[in-house]
Amino acid sequence: MPFSFASEEFSLTLTRVLLNLCLSFGLALVAAVMYRRMYTGPAYSSSFFVTLIVTPIVVTMIMMAIGSNVAMSIGLVGALSIIRFRTVIKDTRDMAFLFLMIGIGLCCGAGVYPLAIVGTVFVGAVLTGIHFLGNKGGEREYILVFRRRGVGTDEAEEALADFVDWRKLHGAADLGPEGGCEYTYRIKLSAAATPERLISRLRAVDGLYDSSLISPESQVAV
Repeated sequence: MPFSFASEEFSLTLTRVLLNLCLSFGLALVAAVMYRRMYTGPAYSSSFFVTLIVTPIVVTMIMMAIGSNVAMSIGLVGALSIIRFRTVIKDTRDMAFLFLMIGIGLCCGAGVYPLAIVGTVFVGAVLTGIHFLGNKGGEREYILVFRRRGVGTDEAEEALADFVDWRKLHGAADLGPEGGCEYTYRIKLSAAATPERLISRLRAVDGLYDSSLISPESQVAV
């Protein structure tokens, strides 16, 4: 078989079908493992992991069934248009992996093996690079929430100055005469600071209570 990125006409034999399905499964497994390693949210779904692996195999089967039959392809589009998926995509990066899986299935089903392999490696490298570049420096960003009896954040600001490189007040809420105020900050911890040390320091501030740090990546889906 010549090394070509173009689609080629071929007759479906058992060997060809098994080759298409096995290559589709192999590339899908590599991409799915890559997705699992890069996933940082707590709302990880094992069912979505399975979906990522199965999708290219199903697309490969559909591509082999359609072949060059235009009438069948039009009928398939009409049949699939009645299916509605109501699963909410929790992370926009999930869509990138879904499109990658569909691309793997299309290439393997059409018999364009070099494009399937090179495309998977290239897109995987891009996603991995973006993942690490996007997380660089962002891993130490938190949402800080604390309550203080009375009004004012001068002492809290002084405490934060020793542990954070950057901070911004996002909001203040009145909790009534007994509760004081609740303050919400977006902060970036300094290199030597830890969440535990910051919480301990804030606990020592007179009148300050219920301090908590929340990572922006902590997205829990219900």
